[in-house]
Amino acid sequence: ELGEKIRSCGFYKVKSKNILATSRKIIEEFNGQVPDTMEELITLPGVGRKTANVVLSNAFGVPAIAVDTHVFRVSNRIGLANSKNVLDTEKDLMDNIDKNMWSKAHHLLIFHGRRVCKARRPLCNECPLTNYCLYYKEVEI
Repeated sequence: ELGEKIRSCGFYKVKSKNILATSRKIIEEFNGQVPDTMEELITLPGVGRKTANVVLSNAFGVPAIAVDTHVFRVSNRIGLANSKNVLDTEKDLMDNIDKNMWSKAHHLLIFHGRRVCKARRPLCNECPLTNYCLYYKEVEI
C-alpha cells in the first residue's frame, strides 16, 4: 500500500520497505523518537551517512555536510575537495569549510550543482566560480 503511494519515487519498492522497517525500529528501539546521533541513525534500514547527515542538520541543527552527487561533483570541480569517494569528500569539506557553514554550504552546493554546474553540460558561461574551477580550466570553455 505504501509502495503505491510513493510509486513516482525511484526504487519505490525498496524505499517503502525501508520506511516501514525504519518506522518499526524507531518505535520499538528508540521509544518513538528519531535518533539524534550518526551512530544510531545509520542503524536504521536504508539510512547511510548522507541521509544521517541530512537528518542531523535539518532536524537537530547539528552542523553536518551531506555529500550527494551534486555536492561531490561541485566541491571536487571547484577545489573544495580533492577526492575520489564520498567519505573523503566529506572530510575535505569539513576541513575546508567553517563548521558554522557546513549545513548552509551543503544546500548551496546542491543548488549550484542542479542549476549551473550540471554533470553533463555545465553552464560554465553563467558560473561565477570559473576562476576556481578545475573543470573549467581543463575544458577551456
